[in-house]
Amino acid sequence: MSNRVCEVLNIEKPIIQGPMAWISTAPLVAAVSNAGGLGVLGVGFAPDEFVKEQVEETRKLTDKPFGINTVLIPENLDRLTKLISEIKPPVIYADTLINVDEQICLHYFKLWHDAGCKIILKASTIADAIAAEKGGGHTTVEAITILVPQATDVLSVPVVASGGIADGRGFAAAIALGAEGIEMGTIFMAAEEASVHPNVKKALINAGDMSTVITGYSTDEPCRQIKNKLSDEMIEIEANNTKEVAAELLRTVAESSLKKAMIDGDMVEGAVWQDKLYHLSLKLNLSNLFLVK
Repeated sequence: MSNRVCEVLNIEKPIIQGPMAWISTAPLVAAVSNAGGLGVLGVGFAPDEFVKEQVEETRKLTDKPFGINTVLIPENLDRLTKLISEIKPPVIYADTLINVDEQICLHYFKLWHDAGCKIILKASTIADAIAAEKGGGHTTVEAITILVPQATDVLSVPVVASGGIADGRGFAAAIALGAEGIEMGTIFMAAEEASVHPNVKKALINAGDMSTVITGYSTDEPCRQIKNKLSDEMIEIEANNTKEVAAELLRTVAESSLKKAMIDGDMVEGAVWQDKLYHLSLKLNLSNLFLVK
């Protein structure tokens, strides 16, 4: 299947592997790219040397396009842009929080384009998507069935749907809604090439429809995760504290919890996120759109 997503990103299949910290490293990213999709390194907050190492290793494993993720947080962008100008990854996957700053997009997207990079941007509302398109080129909060048609009605760039897609049925539904491709994250965690602890893969495969809970409402960036002792503690914190106090307590509890699960295999106090842990805050990505340019 070839369309604008494939043409812009120079890939064979309009499938993007979502970047996931401690998971989306060179072996998985290269495997996805070699299979015809777009692998993306989950290095948004990683030290420069680690990013360089992962890019170098990915290039040893594939000659296909791949991406690295960034996060549109102003204090982090100058450092990242300097790094991008050095390593020149084929694609930049720009993660955002809600309320995209159009001026930031205009400034940094130009610099990334000048470095020869294609840009995928992840936004949180249709307004954010429109602002991002002006700068160069994903959306949460509403259901995918609502967002994709709205986005394709108002945007000129190709739209990639994301959120709860894990097989051909989800792909077909996204295309029917107007998307030109899909992004998948969680499903890739069970892949042989994903460098996560076997306990995590087993938990994901065995999880049912009621195995997950949503935590982090107090942060305004909630996240879905597999239910365990950690999630119980987080839910209790939110039930027994004011929003402001709960948000601060959750950030302390959540710190390093992703690493505990993904690397150490701790399924009791580790976090098996269905989505992402950004910095020390939690972000819900149940339904997203990608805008590619």
